[in-house]
Amino acid sequence: MTNTTATIFSPKPFQILFTGLALMVLGIGAAKLSGYQAPYYKPAQIAEQVRVLTFEDAAPGTVIVRDKTTDETIATFGRGQGSFVRATLRALVHDRQKKGASLDKDFRLERHSNAQLFLIDEATGKAISLNAFGPDNTAAFAAFLPTPKKGEGQ
Repeated sequence: MTNTTATIFSPKPFQILFTGLALMVLGIGAAKLSGYQAPYYKPAQIAEQVRVLTFEDAAPGTVIVRDKTTDETIATFGRGQGSFVRATLRALVHDRQKKGASLDKDFRLERHSNAQLFLIDEATGKAISLNAFGPDNTAAFAAFLPTPKKGEGQ
């Protein structure tokens, strides 16, 4: 018997796959370095409910949520509370800082007829579909919208 090694797998498909992945990574890197920014998703439907919100840092670790129009305090989160709300705002404020946008602009919360809830950063135009984060996290922001009175739809 002779000792021969049979090649079970041809290296050609793996070389093609590796080359394709390398080109994709290089293409994405080049786009990022050139300053390309993917367009933000804009809700296609008209909002049924809209509330303009301001978020204020208060005593150490406290965040106050206010209605911009009425200056009504909607919610107060003490230290360790409202983690999803805090994380979402932190990400949006970081995006503002990266883009050199105003930190003083408000946020718009919209509920659409298809039950989608969006948080829109008025400084950058970025819209976040809150439903993508699950029902508990969506409910954290939905609580900021006024509940419709009896006979007002929904």
